[in-house]
Amino acid sequence: MDDVLHHSYEKTKQVRAEVRDPRIVELLDYYLEIHPKDQMPSRRVFDPFHLPRLLSHLTLVDVERDPYRFKFRVMGSTITDNMELEGTGKYLDEIFPGIEEQYPYLDRVTVAENSCPVHRLGQPSLSFRTDFANLERVHLPLASDGKTVDMILSMFIYNAE
Repeated sequence: MDDVLHHSYEKTKQVRAEVRDPRIVELLDYYLEIHPKDQMPSRRVFDPFHLPRLLSHLTLVDVERDPYRFKFRVMGSTITDNMELEGTGKYLDEIFPGIEEQYPYLDRVTVAENSCPVHRLGQPSLSFRTDFANLERVHLPLASDGKTVDMILSMFIYNAE
């Protein structure tokens, strides 16, 4: 397990090198700072007030398994404005029926199963207010016990180039 968890840290560094938007770089720098390398960081060590200018771009979901479901604990205002909905307290599949075959669901499953971040840049698979624009997003694993991903922290930057 330690190899997998150390791989998580290394994969985060790799994703950081691929990211284009400086706000996501800022989030990843902070995430790497709190990442203990030999286990997953937990929500307990993530201090959202360390990144106040990024809060409106963040979501935090609880991970349920067997079957996978993702419940929004927090959805930032930039996301709610662009999606034109408030998702806090709702499940991803409740908001978007049939989502299980699309990236917003599949990327989170990958994060939960591999304990590694997922980064994506390009056209979104879901429609949003500015759906002509590219979207850059990253999903980061968090684990209360340091090993099993039970939350996913995500950042969405609309109009990414």
